[in-house]
Amino acid sequence: MNIRHFLRSIADARALLSFYSIARFTALGSPSLFDWAGIHFCLSQIKGFASHKNGRPEFWIFRIKLLLDMLPTLTTLQQRKPYLYFPDWLCPQCNSAPEDLNHLWTCPYILLELNPCLTHRSEVVKFRDLCLSSFLSLKLLDSTFQTAFCALDCWDYETPSPSCLWLTRGLLSAHLTTFLKQNFPLSVIYKIISPLFNDFQVKLYGDIWLCRNVFFHAWEESQGISAASKLRGLSSKPPIAISSQFHNSSLATVSQDSWISWISSSIIRGGSWISHLDFLRRLTVQPLRISFW
Repeated sequence: MNIRHFLRSIADARALLSFYSIARFTALGSPSLFDWAGIHFCLSQIKGFASHKNGRPEFWIFRIKLLLDMLPTLTTLQQRKPYLYFPDWLCPQCNSAPEDLNHLWTCPYILLELNPCLTHRSEVVKFRDLCLSSFLSLKLLDSTFQTAFCALDCWDYETPSPSCLWLTRGLLSAHLTTFLKQNFPLSVIYKIISPLFNDFQVKLYGDIWLCRNVFFHAWEESQGISAASKLRGLSSKPPIAISSQFHNSSLATVSQDSWISWISSSIIRGGSWISHLDFLRRLTVQPLRISFW
């Protein structure tokens, strides 16, 4: 026995126990709802995706914050900086619900090509079908396996189910792996799911989160919220001294031509070139293949 590896495995086990015991996860329900060994395996496979802008592993940061529900959604910002973000503001894209983590994937934004809800549904179906085809390529199974696999609660994107939202967040369902263990060893299950799961979240990052950030930045500017005002803290003045009833203008009320003009002017003023590239990719009939990581 390699003593060093043995001690390291003990340390990893203790760290994993501490990880899934934190309040962010226990509030969701019993730890047995999730396959923590699978979650750990998937996270350990990330090699670190560095952006061309500053060398930071942007996708890794996104994935960890998504898992921990620490992404700077409007709801989170309202809790952190209530003096800048009024508590009654709704999602800037649809103006129909608070923008929390789950709303990122269910937002009914009016532009079809930039609708987070439709994008999320499409990616869940793609993830499910790729997993199914990968497992079927290893072992000949009858149609009952396919039917039961597709009926698992974690693939219910219509509602979507809590299990589907947890899977999107990065919490691998124990029901999924328990079902697969009837035909495959865990080592095979993890090796197949991990790269597909990574690709699934890469698409969420590029097609939903980055685009949302472009919208959100422009909305903040329209509300008078600048980078300087965020740094000033409580001593800063409210963004605009008018009623929040008229304050929360939504991008959902903007026509497509106006939206494109707004994006164009935003690019001229400067900002995140990664987001601009993603926007330009969406404008083309044949999408440009641009790598962000």
